[in-house]
Amino acid sequence: MDSYRLISVSRQQDVYCVRLKQARLEEIDITDLGYEILSLCSEPGCKLALSLGPEPPYCLYSVFLAKLIAIRNALQKNNGRLVLCEVGPNAYSVFEATKLDKEFTFAANFNEAVAHLNGES
Repeated sequence: MDSYRLISVSRQQDVYCVRLKQARLEEIDITDLGYEILSLCSEPGCKLALSLGPEPPYCLYSVFLAKLIAIRNALQKNNGRLVLCEVGPNAYSVFEATKLDKEFTFAANFNEAVAHLNGES
């Protein structure tokens, strides 16, 4: 399942757990990242836990945030759900400053994200 350039993927129950392979992302990488993540979620009701840690991504935050919004919206259109996990304090402060902390669901780690996505929390 791990034939991706920018992400590593595992499954916990029926949830795709996605981790970035590298912290430094160029703008073209962010575009490709979106394609790689969305390629996982073609079936209705896809559940995705995306780790932004342990090292936060170094990238153009506005472009990265826009890609996260696009991923969330694409999942929601197909009755899917997204939880962001392992978001450190510096990265979370960016979500707060942009008011996006109200638009995303956050979890401490993959186990908590999977529990939330499966209605166990």
